[in-house]
Amino acid sequence: MIDFHIHPDFSYDSRASTEDIVEAALDKGIEAICFTTHIDLNPKRRAIDPFIRVDGKLVPLGNDSVEAFISRIHRAADENADRLAIFVGFEFSYGRHFEDEIARFIEKFRPDFYLGAIHCLENIGISGRHEAPGYFRSVGIEKAVDDYFSAMNDLVKSRLFTTVAHIDGLKKYGHRFYGDELYRLMELRFGAIFDLMSDSGVGIEVNTSSLRSGFTEMFPSKRLLEMARDAGVTVNSVGSDAHFATDVGFGIESAYRLIERVGIGIAGPLAEFGSRKTSSRSSN
Repeated sequence: MIDFHIHPDFSYDSRASTEDIVEAALDKGIEAICFTTHIDLNPKRRAIDPFIRVDGKLVPLGNDSVEAFISRIHRAADENADRLAIFVGFEFSYGRHFEDEIARFIEKFRPDFYLGAIHCLENIGISGRHEAPGYFRSVGIEKAVDDYFSAMNDLVKSRLFTTVAHIDGLKKYGHRFYGDELYRLMELRFGAIFDLMSDSGVGIEVNTSSLRSGFTEMFPSKRLLEMARDAGVTVNSVGSDAHFATDVGFGIESAYRLIERVGIGIAGPLAEFGSRKTSSRSSN
């Protein structure tokens, strides 16, 4: 098994040390993990987002702070080489107006694996409990869906990412405001997105964090996973999206069963590391 979406305490919203995460992964029989700290480069959110925690303190994203993260993960990989495959990763918040910044960041730091995600609409955080209600109260369901799928379309077309994180993440807080109608409207729009992803060679992750937020299905739902399968989209990774060591590996076995049941193709880290132990490095 793999868990390729884990936030160590370098992420501003995590309280999980790399040591505790490693021990949790070993306890749960996981074969490979990827530390995917948050990377938020939106210039319109400079007062909020572009930070990383180093030695317990939030500091601006920069060469030294990012290298400190990479160095720590490399050290963990070396220390546990005979027990667990460990990789350096990032989870990028995507926005069309700062694509170039993301591209330069990837080129400079060359992570083993990275995810692209829609965390903001109109520069408002829709994936965090503090900001999301403000966005959803201010717009109707049609605009929210239009905004989300416009951003997702741009993300896929950017070709910056081979893997999209929690692809139906709009439901995390949007469902509280719009109800089940949100699912119907999203399903109508995902067909075109999946066709675009298939044509662009972009895959998805199966993310189990929704199960910790009161949902009965993962990101994406079984129906969306079936639609992705029919469009020729692959699952490239599975992840718990853990921000606490106790959440490492959460729901991963269920994710594997869902992927097998749906019969969707696999690629990327899931194909390379999902069913066998290895100590070699992957690439995105």
